[in-house]
Amino acid sequence: MFYVYNITEFVIFDTQNIMTTYPKTLGRENSRLFTALASLGRTVFSIEEAQKISGKNYPATQQALLRLTKAGWLVSLGAGKYAIVLPSAGDDAVPAANRLVIARELIGDVPYYISHDSALEIHNMLTRPITTVTISTPRRLKSRTVFNVPYRFITTQPKHMWGYTPVWTSAEDQVQVSDPERTILDGLARPDLCAGVSEVATGLLIRKDDLDWKKLAEYAQRLGSQAVVKRLGYLLDFYSLAPSEILSRLQGQIGPSYALLDPLLPKSGQFLSRWRLQLNIDTETLKGIAST
Repeated sequence: MFYVYNITEFVIFDTQNIMTTYPKTLGRENSRLFTALASLGRTVFSIEEAQKISGKNYPATQQALLRLTKAGWLVSLGAGKYAIVLPSAGDDAVPAANRLVIARELIGDVPYYISHDSALEIHNMLTRPITTVTISTPRRLKSRTVFNVPYRFITTQPKHMWGYTPVWTSAEDQVQVSDPERTILDGLARPDLCAGVSEVATGLLIRKDDLDWKKLAEYAQRLGSQAVVKRLGYLLDFYSLAPSEILSRLQGQIGPSYALLDPLLPKSGQFLSRWRLQLNIDTETLKGIAST
């Protein structure tokens, strides 16, 4: 099953615009390359793809793309991949590709999924804009900035690469994104990547009518984090969201030690034995989230 979400940030790559705008500055060969890529819907492409279109050998194609990069028509993404810059960008490089597609290309041929605050945004679970794209993957990568967009890579154990699904970003491209339930759990495991537990609670309430509580409980058990189970159980209990059997199932997974409701905040607040949590988020704050 494929999920389709309303991601409106991508720019439509107009073949006609390329044909009428690029020839004056690119020359016939490069204009033909860009037009062919546009007809294929390829705003991010490899050297091999450009080679097939141009008919040149690999070194000659590589040099041609290097010249286009220096001239500002392309941006190198590494590993032989390039992103096309919109002809209307002027002095500011603007990608023709969706930033999520660029994230996919930066990863390469390894498992990944768009996660944490980026997934919250994709699933319409945020009330604030974000600029960083967060990607979980077993591959160790350094964070980098492309087209003024920061890309943050989170190294994840291979056994935790589950709970994600394809999402279409355009008629041609799709990316892997954590499903809503996994997104909630990732946020509770790493609140620092979502601006805190309060933001995760916001997403939980926004999507409360279509979240699968049984799946959430199963995911929490599979993830194997006591702190996540405690935070999830408390929020579901506090907001009266999940049925009693789900809460009982979560309670059966917790141990005797206490965890902080939000590890980003100071160690303060009362201790709640029911969920083995120190409530360092004021309950009035949590009530306020429900009323917005």
